[in-house]
Amino acid sequence: SKHREAEGAFREAHGVHSRMGDHRGTAYALERLARIYHAQSRFKEAEEALWKAHEIFSRIGKDIGIADTLHGLGSIYHAQSRHREAEEVLSKAHEIHSRIGSELGTAHTLDSLGSIYRAQSRYREAEEVCWKAHEIHSRIGNQVGTADSLRGLGETYDAQARNKEAEQALGEAHEIYSRIGNDRSAANALCSLGESYYAQSRYTEAEEAVRKAHEIHSHIGNDVGTTDALHSLGKIYRIQLKNREGEEAFRKAHETYSRIGDRAGTAHALEGLGWIYYTQSRHWEAEEALRKAHQIHSRISDEMGIANALHGLGTIYRVQSREREAEEFLWKAHEIHSRVGNHLGTANALDSLGHLYRVQSRYKDAEQALGEAHEIHSRIGHDQGAANALDGLGQIYLAQSRYKEAEEALWKAHQIHSRIGHDLGTANASLSLGHIYHAESRNLEAEKLLREAHRIYSLLDHAMGTGNSSRRLGTLFSERGQFEEAQSLFCQALSEYKRAGSCFSRAEVLFDIAGVYCIRGNYLQEEESLTEALTIGIRLKNDRLQEAPLEPLAQIFRFKSKYSVTLAAPLQTGATCQQMSGDIRRGVALHNLGRGFLVEGKFKQAENSYSLARALFSRAREARGEACAIRSLGTLFTLRSRLGTAAQYFAQARCISVAISDRDGEIRALGCLMGVCLLQRSLAGLRSYCVEALKIYDRTNGIQAKSLPLPREHLQDS
Repeated sequence: SKHREAEGAFREAHGVHSRMGDHRGTAYALERLARIYHAQSRFKEAEEALWKAHEIFSRIGKDIGIADTLHGLGSIYHAQSRHREAEEVLSKAHEIHSRIGSELGTAHTLDSLGSIYRAQSRYREAEEVCWKAHEIHSRIGNQVGTADSLRGLGETYDAQARNKEAEQALGEAHEIYSRIGNDRSAANALCSLGESYYAQSRYTEAEEAVRKAHEIHSHIGNDVGTTDALHSLGKIYRIQLKNREGEEAFRKAHETYSRIGDRAGTAHALEGLGWIYYTQSRHWEAEEALRKAHQIHSRISDEMGIANALHGLGTIYRVQSREREAEEFLWKAHEIHSRVGNHLGTANALDSLGHLYRVQSRYKDAEQALGEAHEIHSRIGHDQGAANALDGLGQIYLAQSRYKEAEEALWKAHQIHSRIGHDLGTANASLSLGHIYHAESRNLEAEKLLREAHRIYSLLDHAMGTGNSSRRLGTLFSERGQFEEAQSLFCQALSEYKRAGSCFSRAEVLFDIAGVYCIRGNYLQEEESLTEALTIGIRLKNDRLQEAPLEPLAQIFRFKSKYSVTLAAPLQTGATCQQMSGDIRRGVALHNLGRGFLVEGKFKQAENSYSLARALFSRAREARGEACAIRSLGTLFTLRSRLGTAAQYFAQARCISVAISDRDGEIRALGCLMGVCLLQRSLAGLRSYCVEALKIYDRTNGIQAKSLPLPREHLQDS
């Protein structure tokens, strides 16, 4: 690679200068080596080389060399989030440049100090030093430096949601770079503009700006810039839930960062992939990607990277209900951000802890965490963060039916989001306010806000938001008895959730749709919706999603009129094979689900699961499966000490097994009947069933029939 060749050349130069006793040449070679190490995230080696160069320059009294090595050390410390050390060495470099009258060096160190202050959310100081640097660059006619300072100012304004000022400064920087033909910096300014548009939810403009940057970097052969642009595109796609495009962008970025040896970039790309997987409920893959990112950040001592990876892992554990691990990782992230002075990261970790505590109904802890987050965001001038914390507080108050406080917090959030032009935040606040007004039966106000949220989400092409607002409106219309409109809105929500890849939300809205189908007498569609919701719940291993559809499904199969209609449909010519195969798979899943409920002592849910499995096997004409489900029902009633009912089920299962010559099934049923007789102390019955079982063994020489050929899971009696 280019880095390996450059490293070899500078090592050779270092050796030559050392042998010749050329101290200055030796120090410069060490400086160049440090740059190569830095580009590969080999921070320890870079730091060591720079300190050696610094020692040589100090010994020979080369002030400019001393200042430059200190500046280089500041960049390395910044990359590792060692902000206090970075500030210390950059301040020393600034003092030397000022003392020896190097205006260019003075301005460059001020620009770098601005980056350090910005990373610590010290925006007032960042703005001050960037303006000082801009004044020096402008006075000495350094156009590149002038543009660099403007870009720093733009990023400082962007971090504070001062969007117009950010856009103006970054636009001016881009214009200067373009005018003097500095393509690389022009492309970097476009990337920064894209980030600014991204923060304002102006995703089309963000994508356009970053795509232009990507084209320029590709044209001039700048691998790092090209890959940075791909990473930014991945973020833009992710926020719009364009997961396929986002995953492709992050994968390409990861591949290039890995190839060119940029370990920090490799870790950031893995984080991006982790978040893409998270939005698709691919939690195992998300965890794996973020763990790899954490390992790389740890190896290169990038503390902010470590904290960000821990934050991501904590978020994933939260949605997996691994709440102890989630809390542990989020607190670790909080501790690191606090230690390195990253106020924004500290506040974001508190935001996530607040959401975790809300899910756990630890409302006092949640309110405290989000209150602290709001205070930090407000103090550092991060309006969007302050509004997000207010959103979170509103959700906590809403969960406790503290509607007045919830409304107050959410309107404040709505006003901030509207003022700074953050459309997504405005839509989110409108959605939550609509929920409050709905809960208070202020339905006209609720509908107005929900329609506003739906309009904004649609304009942003935000699938999840459009789905959520459609679902809330559907609920509102359903309660008014406007079932046709409700059905249409629920179906729209289902379509949007599919587009967003949110299986959980799909299952929830399928349950809503099933309710409307039931009211309108569309029992086939009701059954299909409930079955699909249940299938998703089983796949996600989510108890709530599994339990919710069980009772209405069981009722469908209990009522004979509905039962006959639903059983007749799949047996029509041309539809049988595929639908029967699906019924068998669902039957196996439901049977295994019933076993889980039985072990947990959830007898009602177990009965519903076994009954549904029985009906599905019957519909698919899978007699062995039906007999197995009936035996499981018998076992359930045995455990509930309803021995008469249990014996009836076991006898039914035996009859089915006899009819299909399933000797193994018949023996199992007889064994169950013997168990019931034993519990009833019926020795005559026990003797009779035992004799019949022995006769079967004699006829078959003790060889049992083959097991039921069902897919994937092995079907066993409970």
